[in-house]
Amino acid sequence: MILAQTAVRNVGVVIFAIVIVGFILYLFFNLLDSKGEGGAEIELAANRKPYFDDEILETRKLDQSLMSGLVLLSVIGIALPLYWLGEPGRQEGYVENTIELWTEEGAESFEASCSSCHGGGGAGGIAAFAITDQGSGEFVASVDWVAPSLTSALTRFTEEEITYTLNFGRNGVMPAWGAPGGGPLTEQQIEIIIVYLRSVQKDADAVQAAVQDGLVEGARLEWVSRDEDLSEQLREANFGLAQASQTGQGSLIEEAQAELSEVQKTIGELFPAEDMAAWLAEISDPSHAEYLTYGELLFTNRADAGAYGCARCHTAGWSYDGANDLSIDGEPLSTITDEDGNEVPGHVQGGGWFGPNLTNGSTKKQFPDSDAMIDFIRRGSVNGERYGTAGQGGGQMPGFSQRVDDDILEEVFDEELGEFIEVEKVWPASLTEEQIAAIVAYERSL
Repeated sequence: MILAQTAVRNVGVVIFAIVIVGFILYLFFNLLDSKGEGGAEIELAANRKPYFDDEILETRKLDQSLMSGLVLLSVIGIALPLYWLGEPGRQEGYVENTIELWTEEGAESFEASCSSCHGGGGAGGIAAFAITDQGSGEFVASVDWVAPSLTSALTRFTEEEITYTLNFGRNGVMPAWGAPGGGPLTEQQIEIIIVYLRSVQKDADAVQAAVQDGLVEGARLEWVSRDEDLSEQLREANFGLAQASQTGQGSLIEEAQAELSEVQKTIGELFPAEDMAAWLAEISDPSHAEYLTYGELLFTNRADAGAYGCARCHTAGWSYDGANDLSIDGEPLSTITDEDGNEVPGHVQGGGWFGPNLTNGSTKKQFPDSDAMIDFIRRGSVNGERYGTAGQGGGQMPGFSQRVDDDILEEVFDEELGEFIEVEKVWPASLTEEQIAAIVAYERSL
């Protein structure tokens, strides 16, 4: 198709050159034939001069006119079909060129508008955010909010859903960027950013590798929590960094960060990745006594800043590590009541925040059938579509299984046909079927 398009373009250039050269020659010879005024009007007027006789007009001049017409018809008869044949290639080239240009422009727009929170290339980052009291609106604390990676956003959300989020913001933390929500960007600027996001999406292997890395890190923290001394060291190191951050003094922050890094190094040595991966494989068996722990680790997975987990939406304080961040009074922002009735640092997992409360049997009330709940997590919510017992979809709950996008075509090699064919874009699943089932089991236990 590209070769055909190039050949048609070359033919068009040649024809254009012939027309231009012919016009220039026509002007040149007309200028040569022109004469200055040198006599009476009767000698100069074209309609008063002797002209060719009938013998010349009906032979040589007529043949010249007919030949010119024949040449023109030949050019039209050849050039127009060639032009039409090349039209599909031109349209395809226009689309590809537009996508390429929009991807480049979208990268610039993303870096200017989004990277300060979501990181360069959408890899995930930190956004400064002020926590205020819900009743009085008084300042409580300044926290580092974890903004999720967007390098797998299209595996979970449709482009329409992402457009809505960009237009109107999300969860009171992400501001509205599109004009419909009062933001500074036009409809086309939003679309350009989404086209750019297509270019940075991870493939299936990279997504699963990230999920596994997050699980390994979560498994380490689970084993730390089972060691009272090590757990206290980590808690004190985290609190030390939170307190240093409140002072704003660089030297204190660096010192606290060094202490935390030392504790984390010790944890890494005590619980190597290979051991954690082996343990995860063991407890992922539904018949294992710690199967629900596996589901919880998936629920709280911090891979790609929580992009594949559930806690960032369903657990208050998770996105800014509220169990370690401190208020202006020096108290943890997120606390739970322990078995002795004391307030201690921690999160109420699944207690609800941007997403609904999942505790106290809420999931079983909404989904009496666990298979229906699994299907819901696969697909996510669809705007205006009912789910469960009395749910009404808003398009804000992502789907974690494979997603087909019929608006985007990609070329894949068909082994049976032995050639490349165009098919609908299939975005990889964020979670496997087994992982989704484990999350459902955990959530239904809350």
